[in-house]
Amino acid sequence: MSKRKLVEEFIKGNIDNAYRFAFTYMKNQHDAEDVVSESIVKALKAADKIKDTGKIKQWFFAIVSNTAITNIKKSQKVVPLYSMENDSACEDSYNISNINELIEKLPKEYTEIIVLRYFEDMKIKDIAEVLGINENTVKTRLYRALKLLKEDMVDDYE
Repeated sequence: MSKRKLVEEFIKGNIDNAYRFAFTYMKNQHDAEDVVSESIVKALKAADKIKDTGKIKQWFFAIVSNTAITNIKKSQKVVPLYSMENDSACEDSYNISNINELIEKLPKEYTEIIVLRYFEDMKIKDIAEVLGINENTVKTRLYRALKLLKEDMVDDYE
């Protein structure tokens, strides 16, 4: 299968994930859709240049991230926080909207890592590659984000 065909198949199966990730930056549906569309065009144009076809996910999400950042800089918008949409209910005292509110309170650099790690199921190494930062930085930010979420949950519980 050609590299372009692999990229096309990956995009078809992960368009919702790409949108969710773009939404973490753009914070509105229209801008997130624009970022995803632009990212798809970029990815398809560069498909033959991809070096490791086993890392299409990291490669594509890096394109989405860079495209979102570029669009934010162009429009001088504040970098938004993540909004999670999920129809499934939680069985403990926290439901999705509570968790969503807590995630939205986190700084952007923590939110991106939480989204990539737990919603996109990426490994630390892959997150570092997507965001262009050191693996230890990813671990530190992930630890701090989880600590902040835990503190907020304890405060709300009390």
